[in-house]
Amino acid sequence: MHSQNVGTIGELAVRIELIKQGYKVYIPEVDVDHVDLIVELKNNSFQRVQVKTITKPTTDTAIQVRCVKYVDSGRVDVIAVYYVPQDKCAFVPYNNEKMLSLALTTAKNNQTHKRIWFYQYERYPEFS
Repeated sequence: MHSQNVGTIGELAVRIELIKQGYKVYIPEVDVDHVDLIVELKNNSFQRVQVKTITKPTTDTAIQVRCVKYVDSGRVDVIAVYYVPQDKCAFVPYNNEKMLSLALTTAKNNQTHKRIWFYQYERYPEFS
């Protein structure tokens, strides 16, 4: 499948999940400057969302999302990660990280310190 089709599937899955969670979702007319979706929060403010679609884990236990091009752009509030094999979305507040690493299963060495779980971000983050 072409990568643009994969990306479109991810954006649609994220929109469906946001609507299920009760949010109003808006789509920019042109997909530029790192904004794939705009989400209206329950307090009537808006957040810009960048959607990433992941088709396979990066390691045996986690997925990684490259975010280098968003650092210091001021254009991304949330990275929405759609993980195709599980048909699940994670909504991670973006804090200028170059890379997000989200655990899917327990690490082989049982590391827990600073391990961020994909599943802890299944609800959209309400913050201002």
